[in-house]
Amino acid sequence: MAVTATAASSSFFDVSRAAHRRARIRASLPTVAPAGFDQINDDIDALPDPELLCAEERAAAMRHTAELRNRLEAYLTGLAGAADAGGDSRVLGAGTSGSLVAIATNSPVAVGSGMVNTAKQLQDLPVVADAYAQGAISGLHVHQILAAAPHIDDFPSAQPAVVALAKATDASEVRRVLQTVADAHNPTHLDLTLEQQRAKRSLRLSARANGMWAITGMLDEVDGAVLAETLAAFTRTPDTLDTTTPAQRRADALADMANAAANNQRPLGVSAVSILVDLDNLPAGNGACLTDGTPLGADNFDLLSCAAACTVIFGLKVKGTFVPLALGRTRRLASAAQWAALIARDRGCIRCGRAPRYCQAHHIHHWKDGGRTDLSNLALLCSRCHHDLHLGRYTITMDTYAIPVITQTRGPP
Repeated sequence: MAVTATAASSSFFDVSRAAHRRARIRASLPTVAPAGFDQINDDIDALPDPELLCAEERAAAMRHTAELRNRLEAYLTGLAGAADAGGDSRVLGAGTSGSLVAIATNSPVAVGSGMVNTAKQLQDLPVVADAYAQGAISGLHVHQILAAAPHIDDFPSAQPAVVALAKATDASEVRRVLQTVADAHNPTHLDLTLEQQRAKRSLRLSARANGMWAITGMLDEVDGAVLAETLAAFTRTPDTLDTTTPAQRRADALADMANAAANNQRPLGVSAVSILVDLDNLPAGNGACLTDGTPLGADNFDLLSCAAACTVIFGLKVKGTFVPLALGRTRRLASAAQWAALIARDRGCIRCGRAPRYCQAHHIHHWKDGGRTDLSNLALLCSRCHHDLHLGRYTITMDTYAIPVITQTRGPP
């Protein structure tokens, strides 16, 4: 559901109701800065012009600027922690502490929540918090340290050494070193019973400010072996045209596993994802969005609305509110009999040969463009090959015997 922004600078954009509400709350927050902030602004204005500095001066200026940035980040994190402890979000009607931080800083809610969590964790790590406050280490260093801390025995006593490491090298190297230490501190399966291993299991899936997702965690020896074996089965073998890295192929395999699980949990692709489509914009898909208001570009709409595992809900926008008119799923999905016939005909993905349980029924003439849900217009594709099709890497046509024919246009990614 979306509403039209009223600000003159964005009057032609559609923003979600949640974003609109955050903007209203942000506009109502006090704007008079506490004592000292005006002086900081004046000092920044007085900094020398970078183009007038020599190479040595610019290098020194970059170092000192980074330290000041770190101190400001640490101060902002401290503000987030104090706001959470003081219950400021209730006083200001902003919902959660993470929401308040996001509103005040004009950041995604996930970033605000992450800042509050960082402040809470730093309370137990005073040496790390002090180095952060002094500008000696960056927010990136802190993120890597906090991620590793739970996996290293007696981490509080190791803080001075960890801070010294962070001062001497970049955040990615800190991550590598601490991961090695964490592995050394993690007892082997010979020292832990399966029950003890399971007590240490964890999985963290966190949204990043850039829209991507980070995954970290630990599994016991049995589940870990099962996951490794399943990932290996789902990971495609690269060919001479494949430029993807092993890590990228493993990420693709994990996504394929999730898609296969969703398809198996919901026979014939009964949806886990719903897309709202304004009939005035069909078939272009302009303005299509998810039910939480997340907008979909034309390419993403084209891909998702073709996939079996989604529900397309048609409707019209009336005064900023989406009014559903009909569900398109019942006419779009293959029937049980058609699915069986597709398996008999295609045997699996028509491009890579992956087993039918990993596949979707793809409309060759796109369903939203008038394509029929008939065997003569359907073909089995796995999730990865389905993506490649929508990226234009090959095309599918039907021969005179209603057998799908692939024409390669360019190599895999």
